[in-house]
Amino acid sequence: MEIEVKRKAVHFLGIFTIALIYIFGKLLASLIMLCISIGFIFAGEYRRNRKNYKKAKIIDEFEDVLEDEVKTYERRKELPFKGAITFFFGCFLAALLFEENIAIASIAVLALADSMSTLIGYFFGKHKLPINKKKSWEGSTAFFATSFFTLFFFVDPLKALIAAVIATFVEMLPQIDDNISVPLVTGLVLLLL
Repeated sequence: MEIEVKRKAVHFLGIFTIALIYIFGKLLASLIMLCISIGFIFAGEYRRNRKNYKKAKIIDEFEDVLEDEVKTYERRKELPFKGAITFFFGCFLAALLFEENIAIASIAVLALADSMSTLIGYFFGKHKLPINKKKSWEGSTAFFATSFFTLFFFVDPLKALIAAVIATFVEMLPQIDDNISVPLVTGLVLLLL
């Protein structure tokens, strides 16, 4: 299975970060998400420079168990766990900056729409976007539709439509990490509406 498809399948599971907000409240959940993001930074740094660190037997044993599987989810020449780091950091920012309903809606769009766009784009994407050749019209359409239907559970249809259009445009942009930009822009648009 292509690495991006595997990554987005895991990305989809990020929807469970919403449970943190329901269980612990917005502030504590945002701190948990920040700690998870920082934990992945340390794990990625350790993974990338493992030979330079003094051997920590328990960490090495844990690393050895995960070694083969984790590599199948990582992009080459990138900080290990970069996707997880930016995903949880984007969720942290959404939970910290926006009221609970908007934060949850923004995280849901990130987890569901971003995953769906990659899966549809991978399997059915034949027409590349002029502004970003790595993405397709089919994937972006899937992002828009998933965003709209996800937001429909949180706001009225007009607000869902406007936020979905803007979030889709932001997700199309090259050189911007959508794990951070999508929840921030979605939350900001919902806040302004």
